[in-house]
Amino acid sequence: MLLNLVFGILMIFACVPALLWGGWEGRRICLMFVLAGLATYIGATTLKPYTSLPDASIVVDMVLLVGLAHVAARTDRYWPLWICAFHMLSILSFLAWQFAPGSGKLFKAISGIWSIPELIALCIGPILDLRHALSRERPGAEHRHFDR
Repeated sequence: MLLNLVFGILMIFACVPALLWGGWEGRRICLMFVLAGLATYIGATTLKPYTSLPDASIVVDMVLLVGLAHVAARTDRYWPLWICAFHMLSILSFLAWQFAPGSGKLFKAISGIWSIPELIALCIGPILDLRHALSRERPGAEHRHFDR
């Protein structure tokens, strides 16, 4: 319950800078996160009698990984790659659940914890990109960052 609350608050705080300064990457990743969250919630509530949560959410997570990898491959920014890597770790936690099938709570805790660094990267990445862009526009500013 606490993780869901933290995730919801982080989702709001992460999507605002991503939507404002994240370019097409930020808008697309925000949309993917919102849709994945809704799909996971709907899958968990409607499929609960038929399947377990890990089975329903792994399909959504795999589709999200494909979308994140697509964005990371098409951009010249670094933070979509971070988000994709954190999400890959979340999916790899599914393997831990497969090796210990009686540990549904373990899967939920391990896979859910990686969503927090994903959202932090979604929040901080566009802000750092904006800061970098603004420092490049200042006349006489030293450029300590590499040019893209």
